[in-house]
Amino acid sequence: MATQHTKRIGVKPAKETKNGTYLTKENWEVMKPFVHFAFKAIAVIGSVMFAIVKMIPKALEHKPEERKNDKIIKI
Repeated sequence: MATQHTKRIGVKPAKETKNGTYLTKENWEVMKPFVHFAFKAIAVIGSVMFAIVKMIPKALEHKPEERKNDKIIKI
């Protein structure tokens, strides 16, 4: 039997998909701004975290306040 090919009005034929580097390059062009933003956001968050940790006083640097009265009273 012969196959029947019907054409419909207003329907475009399916385009051939291109394989290989074209799709990879197209995907990269679409995602590039998002990747760029993500790297900058991670850098900002990292620098803020570093500054916060740097401001925390170290336990070794903490010196207790000197006592004014070191006298021992024996009864």
